[in-house]
Amino acid sequence: MLVNEAISSSGEIQTLRERELDNAPIYLTDGANLRLDGTSLFSMNGTATFNNDAVKHFSIRLWTEFLTLGLGLPAAIWVTSKLIKLSIPAATHGSPGERFLWWIIGPAIAEWLFVLGIVLILRGRQLSIRDLGVWRVGNWKAWLLALGFAALGIAGNLRFLPRMGVPISAAFFPQGFHLAAALMMGITAGFCEEVLFRAFLMTEFANAGYGKVAQILIPGIAFGLSHAGYLNQGFLPWLGIAVPTAFGGMLWGVSYLLGRRSLIPAIVAHFLNDATALPWISFFMVTGALGRGPT
Repeated sequence: MLVNEAISSSGEIQTLRERELDNAPIYLTDGANLRLDGTSLFSMNGTATFNNDAVKHFSIRLWTEFLTLGLGLPAAIWVTSKLIKLSIPAATHGSPGERFLWWIIGPAIAEWLFVLGIVLILRGRQLSIRDLGVWRVGNWKAWLLALGFAALGIAGNLRFLPRMGVPISAAFFPQGFHLAAALMMGITAGFCEEVLFRAFLMTEFANAGYGKVAQILIPGIAFGLSHAGYLNQGFLPWLGIAVPTAFGGMLWGVSYLLGRRSLIPAIVAHFLNDATALPWISFFMVTGALGRGPT
């Protein structure tokens, strides 16, 4: 159960009734004496009333968050990566391993800064990422779906490794800078992207009154759009990445809801997906180097 507080019209702090875990936390509407119960705005005295300005404000905020994560995040990654290339010679002229690590660091910095921004936003609403289920373990259904999709994704990626001259075992037992790359990619994607697109954005749509289907589909689309950095490989290659990425995000969104808004299954599954074969594929895309490269 979650217990949140809201500000009443008299300015006093009231404790709201505990909610079921599969419902989203209650957010404050920026100082207004209204709350969201998942479908409508109600005054704190229990009388149902709609405030058109509050509804419009929340709708603007919601879709601004969608655009910020879907398009603003890849823009921030692009800017961070450009700054790294301009300021660190090894990011452009170093060995394949150095160039690859700096290519990973740019997105990692941007994503962790976005998570920090979410933490600060939630703090302003008297909430934390814990209220979004970030540390909740979930149930067997959530684990089965999350890990099942991760297994399919890993299996699909593994087929590319022999073409690159990389043994399958290297995906599970990387060494040298490949180990550092796998951990950095897995931890950043697994934690940051799940917090941003599943825990935060899905909860925002839930609090705006959207049904569970919309909570899954719309943040999933934003998740696919957020991988716009691959557009430098061409539109069709990007589309081939963005569509399955969006679909995967939707499945992990289903896992999040199946686990009664528990994020740990999706975090672990996302980590495994991004820390195994994917770093090797990315290494080849970035450096054009076949095989293991320098260690």
